Amino acid sequence: MRGALAGILLVLPMLATAAVASTGTVPSLPQLSRQLEQHQPACVSFEQNRWMADLQTELPSAGYFRREPSGLVWQTLSPIEDRVVLSADNPELPPGLKALLPVLTGLFDGNWASLEGHFSVRLGGNLDDWQAQLAPLDRAIAERLQGIELDGAEQVEHLQVSFTDGDRLRLELSPLPCDALTGAPGA
Repeated sequence: MRGALAGILLVLPMLATAAVASTGTVPSLPQLSRQLEQHQPACVSFEQNRWMADLQTELPSAGYFRREPSGLVWQTLSPIEDRVVLSADNPELPPGLKALLPVLTGLFDGNWASLEGHFSVRLGGNLDDWQAQLAPLDRAIAERLQGIELDGAEQVEHLQVSFTDGDRLRLELSPLPCDALTGAPGA
């Protein structure tokens, strides 16, 4: 579950895109949230690298995320195929992950203001080249996560989650036309 949680927390913020104008000043949380909410892609490809501190190794994977009425589908295509539906209605979703769905929904929907109950959010850069650092305030999250770092320009491009056990998860996201997924598992 720890690996799935880390991957989800990293990927969801990157799924939202931001077509924003340069202001030359640090963006406000409402400005960035509005842009992310308005420009969410339905499908996103990802390249993931997971550093496993206890094994001193990096595990790469690739796949896509797709919004569906049943929830967000997280489809890993390599090195193995795996499919997870992120939804409160998914009986196979671990209870700990179900408890974090409101946080994940806030990240994915661009509702970063709702995240302030769970994370302190620090923004830097400008709307053309922004960075965000999220530090957990919620004790249950802080037991597993040290923090989340995001950056982007017109979209969220990179997300990194640092875990308390030394593990790290890094995602690189790119919007993907959903019709490009025809024939892919789960498509």
